[in-house]
Amino acid sequence: MYFGRIPRFSPSFSPAEAAVSVRALLSRPDDVAAVAAFEATFASFIGAKYAVMTPSARYAFYLILRAMGLEAGDEVVVPALTYFAIPSMAAAAGIRPVFADVGLRTHVLDPAAFEAAITPKTRAVVPTHLYGTPCDMGPILEIARKHGVRVIEDCAQSTGARYNGVRAGNLGDASYYTFGLTKNITTLSGAMITTNDPAIAESCRAAMDATTHGPLERAAKEAMTGLAMMFATHPYLYPWTLHPAIKVGNRFGKDPLHERFGEAEVRYDGVPTSFAKARPRAVQAAVGEKQIERIEALNGARIRNGRALDDALANVDGIVTPEYPRGAEPIYMSFVVHHPKREAFMAGLRKRGVDTTFGYMSDCSDHALFPEYRRPQPNAAAILRDQVHLPVHPRMDERDTRHIAESVRQVVRELA
Repeated sequence: MYFGRIPRFSPSFSPAEAAVSVRALLSRPDDVAAVAAFEATFASFIGAKYAVMTPSARYAFYLILRAMGLEAGDEVVVPALTYFAIPSMAAAAGIRPVFADVGLRTHVLDPAAFEAAITPKTRAVVPTHLYGTPCDMGPILEIARKHGVRVIEDCAQSTGARYNGVRAGNLGDASYYTFGLTKNITTLSGAMITTNDPAIAESCRAAMDATTHGPLERAAKEAMTGLAMMFATHPYLYPWTLHPAIKVGNRFGKDPLHERFGEAEVRYDGVPTSFAKARPRAVQAAVGEKQIERIEALNGARIRNGRALDDALANVDGIVTPEYPRGAEPIYMSFVVHHPKREAFMAGLRKRGVDTTFGYMSDCSDHALFPEYRRPQPNAAAILRDQVHLPVHPRMDERDTRHIAESVRQVVRELA
């Protein structure tokens, strides 16, 4: 219990992962066998035949595009509400991102908008299972098959989610995941590709085999950051450590966590050369193995907290709560509500100890980085303007979700 002071996130990194990370750093930092073992474990968890670990989701996406044979001038349909790096990476490969709108309350790709975006040059679509909510994959797969379009699932925020009982990431032609510190499971950094297509797996594997390891100091720093955040967001420590720092930052119009874990939005002119020196290490694999052991418990806690917020906020006038496509089994990576007076709404929650954020997504369909691809989408624009992320992480308990729900109701009444 957080005693009324609840952080927006708490990493799944634990003392067990801290111990294995230290052992891996000291004894076998470049052990490729450990990485291969984690790839096999992860593939088995998803239900896929192949898995290839990569330094980042954006590089995984790039490798999948290349493995599928997409060339300059081809088009890929991307949800308008997404992380800037995905359309930027497509553009860097000479592939045109075509933006399609999302559901106003589901936040994920609208199948009708996807079909409307298809042209004779469309070669792939990226259904992004955003905020832990699987897309409406039945219609999306049917449309893709009808038009001969490859399906690349973006599972960066949905590891372990299901659609009609099937794991997200095992529905399309290939998928990518990411395991940063703020995700539902972490390897401190790094990402993964899964696929059932041996040609895609072989192409991605060959590209990763050509990479080298970067400085070992970076891996050590990532482990230290994970350990620090684990303690800083602990229920007994957060009110006296990170929470005061966030309050001070807010007073000066700053968001310390957003600044620490955010990223400057830049347009890629090409594939960053740093990816060639970012081969996954044994320390990431060792942490990942431990995380897979706990993923059902971690996701189960998120689902419990998310459903509690669903029930508690369903009939609160003044906010818009999430919806989920039929057949989707979300893991509640985020719990996103909309309020027309977002800044005041967030300030009111923070006064009550509930930390919030507006997130890291962008409306890329109307973004300054992509002027030549501009194709404004109304739902994505509305979400970006109004969305607020409420805490839903596994360290919370029933008293925390009650406090969040009551705080939301109080702030909504004050702003009515």
